[in-house]
Amino acid sequence: MKTHARFTGDLLTFGAAILMGSSYPFAKDVLAVMSPLLYSGSRYLVASLFLFAVMALMRRPLGLPRRDWLPMIGLAIIGVAVFQACWGLAMARSAPSLGSIVMTTTTTFSAILARLAGRRLPALGWTGIAIAFAGVVLVVNNSLTAVTLASAGLDGALLWMLAAFAWALYVERCAPYNLRLGALPVMAWSTLIGSLVLVPFSLLFDSLGEFARLDGKLFGYWLYTAIFPVGVAFLGLTAGLDRLGVSRVMVYMYLIPVAGVGLSAAFFGDPLTLARVLGGLIVLLGVILTRVALDRGPRVPVERSAT
Repeated sequence: MKTHARFTGDLLTFGAAILMGSSYPFAKDVLAVMSPLLYSGSRYLVASLFLFAVMALMRRPLGLPRRDWLPMIGLAIIGVAVFQACWGLAMARSAPSLGSIVMTTTTTFSAILARLAGRRLPALGWTGIAIAFAGVVLVVNNSLTAVTLASAGLDGALLWMLAAFAWALYVERCAPYNLRLGALPVMAWSTLIGSLVLVPFSLLFDSLGEFARLDGKLFGYWLYTAIFPVGVAFLGLTAGLDRLGVSRVMVYMYLIPVAGVGLSAAFFGDPLTLARVLGGLIVLLGVILTRVALDRGPRVPVERSAT
């Protein structure tokens, strides 16, 4: 792979991870007046329309081959319906900083799935994952002197873990379709189908009248979390998948807390304690070690086919 393409992939994936992390503090305020399922489904519907608009501007084919409809529905259920249902419910039950940290376990799940598929990760990579996970535990515990996990909202943490696994499984299972169709069409179609599953399901319990509760500021937050942390971020992810492959892209998920915790502390009053700062630095150390290990190992490309 050319150095320029690799650098571009790293830069775009880095930006995507930061944008994804930025959704956490904004979503918390919206969820104070909107139900989690309706919020998650509606923003992904807007994001899917944004992705299709980008594809149209790029003059990319918008259709989906008939043989790919069934697997795409499966991917959409895992990567949008299940993932976003757990994401929204967990966000409503816990602090944004907790969620942005626990979601970094997507990298651990991704490495495990890759190992089950026969792709070996060097020992340095597993060391990096272990170090990053230790940082996750420290941030969730939020104390250097006592064990506070019992009071950290374990129901929310478990939902975050389920969301992290669903996202890792989705990205892993997308790989062969990214190879054949391109990452952007796969992301666009699975986002659209998943939102069309989640929105009607949410309306069994919720009402579209909830949008009337959004004032100008909250509507702006809702629209921001639809366009940038999903739509624009997914464009960066698709570019990263095309240039770097699944494993290297997933490492950048550990950078989500940098944006999530930072914005929560700077603009939303979420306490930024010494334990969380230290935990965040430990996570970043784990990212660096894992990235170095992946660079030393064989690359599994996820590039668009020429056909």
